[in-house]
Amino acid sequence: MPVLAVLAALALGGCSWFGGGGGTKTGGTTLYPCPAVGVLNETDHVTLLSGSGADLTDVVARAEIGKVVSKCEYDIDESTITVDLAFDGIAEIGPAAQSRELTLNTFVAVTRRYSAFDKKQVYEVPVVFEPGQRQVRFVKTVDGTVLPYGGQADGSIYQILVGFQLTPEQLEYNRRVSYNPIR
Repeated sequence: MPVLAVLAALALGGCSWFGGGGGTKTGGTTLYPCPAVGVLNETDHVTLLSGSGADLTDVVARAEIGKVVSKCEYDIDESTITVDLAFDGIAEIGPAAQSRELTLNTFVAVTRRYSAFDKKQVYEVPVVFEPGQRQVRFVKTVDGTVLPYGGQADGSIYQILVGFQLTPEQLEYNRRVSYNPIR
């Protein structure tokens, strides 16, 4: 599957995927650090429910995010850092599912050290369960997040977090119910 190849290449290449040249510099070095990436606590999994959501027969699907990888490039002339990232995950269909297709809402958020979210974007991840298939793996890539830098600021002041875009009820469910990982 080509998408898995992209994730593997990002994982192997890390932040050093880009070559330097012209007004750009490869990120991932001491002089040009890439922003840290990770999954926001309590948003690494989601349980989609129907009905009252009181028991296991109300589970439409469960999903979790696994590894996040990134690469970055500095544009010296424009004083910007361009970050590309990818994350993988797995979804599992539940007994209350009415369809073998679903859309998972995920987000990518940028924070600066010592402050709240700088920017956040929600992305849809379509998931299709083939007949007889209970689990499916997915990969989401987000290319071209542009961040400013200059003076004392560089990639190390940023953190990029991913997660599922949860409703207040889903977040409360994650906090209340012990999670049993799919993997």
